[in-house]
Amino acid sequence: MKKSLLLGIVIIGLLFLASSASAQSLLDNPDYKKAVELQRQAETAYAEGNYDMAREYSRQAQEYIQRSNVYVDNRLLIYRANSLLKAAQDRVSYFKSVGVQPEYQGYLDQAEKDLALAKAAYEAGRYQESIDYSKKVLAGIAVMKTVQQK
Repeated sequence: MKKSLLLGIVIIGLLFLASSASAQSLLDNPDYKKAVELQRQAETAYAEGNYDMAREYSRQAQEYIQRSNVYVDNRLLIYRANSLLKAAQDRVSYFKSVGVQPEYQGYLDQAEKDLALAKAAYEAGRYQESIDYSKKVLAGIAVMKTVQQK
């Protein structure tokens, strides 16, 4: 029983290490902090020979680290959606300001429509959809040439 409990504590520790590989600010959430505290309590209980409590603290820590991982994944998705949306906005603004060759005007018009859909999806919290539309904008604009590039 001691070996399986120790193994459980080690696994929880490894989960913490994996989580800490993410950006530090992403780990500044209540679930992560609670998991760290429970992990410390599990280690203390184990060292004191209170194996049942150590197991319970480890189990609870696992639950909290899973919640923290969901939070981190969501924050990363939001960051990615925001970054791609900003890039798409910048590219559309650039081509609108300098003008495009007439044969590329349809691409710009479609990019503006897709950009509006990307913004709406982002504001509605549909971040993956926003990412997909932003990528579509960037891909469509990649083929365009400005008026000066004739």
